[in-house]
Amino acid sequence: MMDAHDGKGKMQAAEVTRMEKLARGLMFVDDIVLKINLFVCSCLLLGAVIVAGLGVIFRFVLHDSLSWSDEVSAYLFVWLTCLGAAAGVKLRAHPEVRVLAGRVPAPLAPLLNDFTDCAILALGAVFVAYGSDMLALMGTETAASIPISMVYPYLSIPVCGGLLAFHSLVRIVVSHLAPQAQSNATMVEGVSEHL
Repeated sequence: MMDAHDGKGKMQAAEVTRMEKLARGLMFVDDIVLKINLFVCSCLLLGAVIVAGLGVIFRFVLHDSLSWSDEVSAYLFVWLTCLGAAAGVKLRAHPEVRVLAGRVPAPLAPLLNDFTDCAILALGAVFVAYGSDMLALMGTETAASIPISMVYPYLSIPVCGGLLAFHSLVRIVVSHLAPQAQSNATMVEGVSEHL
């Protein structure tokens, strides 16, 4: 016959398992978003190199400048920078100042990590809000040398903000649902793992 204490322990273990499954599911989606982001960044970099290279060849070799190459490569670079910043947040590839983190007592370290992730989340929300305002403002404008709406270059700001907020929110939720589910290897060696 099972006593009440054993039954309660099994229910808590099942709850922990459910939370860990949810955390692992969130981490899986987060990794998929990262892989798509890195693939798009690779395509943007390749496109920027090709367009800039064509610009140089046409200007200095064929002596017939392309009027659109500088502008297109600049827009590709803007998108690459915004998406790369979001990938850097997920991979923890951005430079960190570890002075405070190295001196804080161990029980306060998760709180400091949450504060950092909340700050990034807030920054992402600002990018989404103000980037959306910029989209509304620039919706009727067209680029100087190519017939495209300026919505497309400015769309990089709210997309970057959304990705920043998403990656930070997933990190916060996973750290509270199942801290043991987070793998330090992904954070430290994430770039080589995802490329």
